[in-house]
Amino acid sequence: MASAGEDLIGVAIRGVAVAVCAGTAAVTLTLWGVQRLLAGSPESPTPVAGGPAPVLLLLGTVGALCLSAGVAWHRLAPVDSYYRRGGLSLVSAFGTFLMAVLAAPLHHFAGPAGLLALAAVAVAAALLLSRR
Repeated sequence: MASAGEDLIGVAIRGVAVAVCAGTAAVTLTLWGVQRLLAGSPESPTPVAGGPAPVLLLLGTVGALCLSAGVAWHRLAPVDSYYRRGGLSLVSAFGTFLMAVLAAPLHHFAGPAGLLALAAVAVAAALLLSRR
């Protein structure tokens, strides 16, 4: 329940930002893990369809989206409207998906160290923004 003087717009912006940062850290670490699993395998023109790498990619990505939505839902607790909380949680999950799409070229240009650096920055930003 929001108090009379509470800035709900600020709560919403910070909640979505924390959630996207948390989801970005999770999805970036997922991509790093997939790359580590595939590091020793020979290059192939066909995508990898078996083994643990596709399972990690699928479950890690879906898990990161759910983490982002869950963090947003929790951080937006002062917002009384379930409709608004749910909508902003979905926006957070979509923002995490966009960051996952942007992390693929980051890996191409900066390598695994770039993914780990992005994860570290995302965790630091989430912790910094989650301070009340």
